Amino acid sequence: MKRHFTYFKMFLLTAILTAGTMFSPISAQEYGLKKGRNISLSINNQNSEKQKTYFNFGLLSNYQNLNGASINIISDVVHQKTAGFQASGFVNIVGNRSSGMQVAGIANISGVKSHGLRIAGLFNISGRSTYAMQISGIGNLAGNNQKGFMITGLLNMSSVNTKGILISGMANIAGNEQKGVAIGGLSNVCGGDMHGVQISSLMNIAGNTNQGFQLSALGNVSVINHGFQMSCISNYSGDNKGLQLGIANVSNKCSKGVQIGVININGDSCAHQVGIINIKPQTRIQMIISGGNLYKTGAEVRFRNKLIYTQLGAGMILGGLTDKASVAGTYRTGLAIPLIKDKLHLNTDIGYSHIETLGNANIIPDRLYAIQPRLGLEYNPLKKFGVFIAGGYSWTRTYKNNQAYYKSPIVEAGLVLF
Repeated sequence: MKRHFTYFKMFLLTAILTAGTMFSPISAQEYGLKKGRNISLSINNQNSEKQKTYFNFGLLSNYQNLNGASINIISDVVHQKTAGFQASGFVNIVGNRSSGMQVAGIANISGVKSHGLRIAGLFNISGRSTYAMQISGIGNLAGNNQKGFMITGLLNMSSVNTKGILISGMANIAGNEQKGVAIGGLSNVCGGDMHGVQISSLMNIAGNTNQGFQLSALGNVSVINHGFQMSCISNYSGDNKGLQLGIANVSNKCSKGVQIGVININGDSCAHQVGIINIKPQTRIQMIISGGNLYKTGAEVRFRNKLIYTQLGAGMILGGLTDKASVAGTYRTGLAIPLIKDKLHLNTDIGYSHIETLGNANIIPDRLYAIQPRLGLEYNPLKKFGVFIAGGYSWTRTYKNNQAYYKSPIVEAGLVLF
């Protein structure tokens, strides 16, 4: 199995290198293709300088120009140009430009340009540019540009620009600019500016700017984001001037953009962030240790900006709500209003707690949730140390049928570190 896979990789590499050297625009225009064996029946004119073949049928063919139809069992080689229909069991090769339709069992190769519909079992290759539709089992490759509609089992690739609709099982790659829609089974890559849409199951990359829409399951990457990045996991942009929507959004700058997600990280103090955890250069990450009448012990991490803060934590509940120990995970968001600068703050927040009752005998549901508003005072005698006391109320309800289960005042006190 490994040996067969090695042979396949060698074949794939050889095909790409052959297309890039033997059928480059320079060799096709200046030197043409070598005259070879011709085992076919054909109808053509008698002009030796501009020989044109109007109909050709045979085993393998090698001639100057095609203006009509050619069907061969093995291969069809045209030195200069084609205009019409070309079909072969293995490969169609045109030294300069092909116009019309090409169908081959393995590959269609044009030294300079191709115009029209091309269908190949493995590859469609153009030394310079491709226009219109290409369908292949493995790849559609162009030395410069691809324009139109391309669909392939593995790879669509152009070294400069792509325009139109590209659909591939693995990846769509544009060396410079992409305009249009690229749908890749794994990824879409654009070396420069992306104008349009990139959709993939793993990752989309714009080497310079994203000025369209990037949608992926794993991640989107751009140097500058002027458009919309949406991912199930993460989005990254060096400078976000558009919208990032995902679980985690990361940007070095975001003065004119917006980040919406669970975790938003930005190197710009003026970033616009909407999320559970928002981190900027001025964000202080603090540890809170507390205890009270409902949560006997608790530990939380607070992400504090100038006025707004968010907290994530866990605590143990004992007595009142449950006769045995239960645990809870809590998220809070609120405002820290300064009363004495850097010393005394009035904190007001609202929290959501998920409670696991751990099979307590007097608890029917295994899980509960609670909504908890609080108001408290925090005193910081040192820059990285403080104490607080807070009071509030807890409304505990069941997930099933959303029924009221327990309500109680809350009194808490604790330490603030860092």
